[in-house]
Amino acid sequence: MLVKISVRNLIEFVMRSGDIDNTFRDNTRMIEGIRAHQKIQKSYGLNYNKEYSLKNLTSISGIDFQVEGRADGLIKDKNSYTIDEIKSTKRKLEEIDDKNKLHWAQAKCYAYFFSVDKDLDEINISLTYVSTENYKTKIFKRSFTREELEIFYIDLLKKYIDFSKIITKNLEDRNTSSKALNFPYGEYRKGQRKMAVAVYTAILKEKNLFVDAPTGIGKTISSIFPSIKSIGEDLSDKIFYLTAKTTTGKEAIKSLKLLEENGLKIKAVQITSKERICLNDEVRCNPDDCPFAKGHFDRVNDALKDILTKETIMDYDIITSYAERYRVCPLEFEFDIASYSDFIICDYNYVFDPTVFLRRFFEEISSRYIFLIDEAHNLLDRARDMYSFSFKDSDFKELRACFDINKHKKIIKVLDEAILNFENNYEKYGKKLHYYTKNHIDSLDKILLELAKKMEKFLIEEKDDRNYDYVLEMYFNINSYLKISDYFMDGFYNVISFDEENEDKIFEIKCVDPSHILKKKYDYARSTIFFSATLSPMPFFMNMLGARDSLKLRLDMPFSSENLIILQKSISTRYRDRSRNVSLISDLINEFINSKEGNYFIFFPSFSYLEAVAGDYTVRYSDDILIQDRSMSQLDRSKFIKKFTEESNEVAFVVLGGIFSEGVDLIGDRLIGSMIISVGMPGVSFDRNLIKEHFDREGLSGFDYSYTFPGINKVFQAAGRVIRSEDDRGIIYLVDDRYSWNQYQMLFPKHWNSIKYLNQSEELKNITDKFWSKNEK
Repeated sequence: MLVKISVRNLIEFVMRSGDIDNTFRDNTRMIEGIRAHQKIQKSYGLNYNKEYSLKNLTSISGIDFQVEGRADGLIKDKNSYTIDEIKSTKRKLEEIDDKNKLHWAQAKCYAYFFSVDKDLDEINISLTYVSTENYKTKIFKRSFTREELEIFYIDLLKKYIDFSKIITKNLEDRNTSSKALNFPYGEYRKGQRKMAVAVYTAILKEKNLFVDAPTGIGKTISSIFPSIKSIGEDLSDKIFYLTAKTTTGKEAIKSLKLLEENGLKIKAVQITSKERICLNDEVRCNPDDCPFAKGHFDRVNDALKDILTKETIMDYDIITSYAERYRVCPLEFEFDIASYSDFIICDYNYVFDPTVFLRRFFEEISSRYIFLIDEAHNLLDRARDMYSFSFKDSDFKELRACFDINKHKKIIKVLDEAILNFENNYEKYGKKLHYYTKNHIDSLDKILLELAKKMEKFLIEEKDDRNYDYVLEMYFNINSYLKISDYFMDGFYNVISFDEENEDKIFEIKCVDPSHILKKKYDYARSTIFFSATLSPMPFFMNMLGARDSLKLRLDMPFSSENLIILQKSISTRYRDRSRNVSLISDLINEFINSKEGNYFIFFPSFSYLEAVAGDYTVRYSDDILIQDRSMSQLDRSKFIKKFTEESNEVAFVVLGGIFSEGVDLIGDRLIGSMIISVGMPGVSFDRNLIKEHFDREGLSGFDYSYTFPGINKVFQAAGRVIRSEDDRGIIYLVDDRYSWNQYQMLFPKHWNSIKYLNQSEELKNITDKFWSKNEK
């Protein structure tokens, strides 16, 4: 048996102990730590080999341990060698001693590997602590014989051996079962085999793939099955199933359980957010406030051994049950489980977000990962949000009020500079409601970096201050802003604006085009598979998601075309025409829902238009309609959907692109028709016009990229609510004259090629009666 592990992971697993304590102590920004390392490495001169790679193969009890890592430095001085381990810190150097066992342990492993390679009897270790404030150092030196280091290292492996046997057995079971695995259904559904083959081919060729597949293909199993087969063929060893919503993650779990019933043995975990999975009364990750944090590291290894021996597909319920049994933090526990899992189901954030991505998996480029991106059309707006951030000058005025003017003079001085910076930039760039530039204005960055440093002393020393939580929140916001600022590149803009209502000056980093950043993220995987029922127009998404050179596959609807009829009525729903067409829209709705009893969705381009038509409709026809509220909780949404049954006759007025446009499965007679009013075009705004101007400069159709394509995609999402299974029958009714335009028809999916365009004299009921008479169940 061969076990591969890094020095860091081996040390952390065997030697970790004590509490989780995420109260603020020493939150060095990564970039500062890197700079500190580089500063020290350069100071040693030619005799210093930095980032020295080392590897060792040692056999114990029939297990071969291949352990590797990089020492910060190797120093050669005449006939002696020194392994240098560098640790950056914000702590005062005089407070630091040489008692940190983990720091010495890592260096001792490197020293042992090197002494074996070079057949040395003795070697030196230098443990260097460097201050990120001034780059001063404090150095501890020790000498070790190879025999001493060997005893230490073998003891580490022995403590890891029981766990390694569990991991090795799991991997052997996974590899054998995935290689022998067959497709879990007797036969492939229409389009399913084609998608599965395309996914496997993309993985084999190390390509990315876009799949535009209508509802009913079985996209989840068609992406998961070939990905797992690639593990059996030694093409990959970890799959990330990335979702925009928890509900789509549950579909992945269903597919894994189905494969498990057919012989697959795999370890899979679904990552749940901190706020949801926390078992404490409130999310406070320190031993004083949370019993699961106290002593977590003393118990977590036993919990890991137990769950990885007994469980296979680990979701919220399973993880929290073990966390309660062993009294460990479920969040940290699930991250540890993920390290030893083959299949990880998680939100997009954990791969793409610069502030919360799973750093343990993405510190180095890997060619052994597969990214499966479900509902991939959602990634564009999510990525824009991840790499955008804004501050108001009132944020800093409120923060200033948190500090004592006599006690915190240094912090207040920098805060005053930040507030003045807002004013100066606003004055400098013309006192406009909006000003933008593609050139990064870094004056605020410099102030925020200095402010964060000044706030750290307060956060370390004054934990009982009544404003502590707000100061901490602002500190993390500042660091999030600075992390995003580090990514500023083509496609990013600085925006300075003025909020007239609140009299706030706003400074923003806005990501308009995230394609360059996303493209770099795909480098971490062998292959990235994008799939959705609404990846149209595909060239737009391929460009915007940074994967222009991907393979592509479009699939037809797997069900009979006779199951669906698409109607179109040419009425203008442009913003300027909406008020005069309110009554006409009410008439159309009434005619549509009375053509056959059943359940209907009526999609509107905005809440304001929905409310205008609803007001007219309830007066002239009926007030027995459901209306989507502007702010609905998950519970409200669930109650709303539960009203749609096989026997009900509900009519719901909802918003295009809103919470009822996707992720809603009203199968059978729970939904028999949807009217979609407008082409879904977003309202004119500064943000939308900025996107338009950016892509115009790129030589593309800015109007389409900002307005047309996002709008029609929302239409496709809404239309997809009607046919959810092979037994579904239904009508999609498109209301807008632009649907008859050639430029829109070119964007339609294949199964929309037989739209019935209604003229003024045609009676809707005659058409729908013919459709329903052919589709009696």
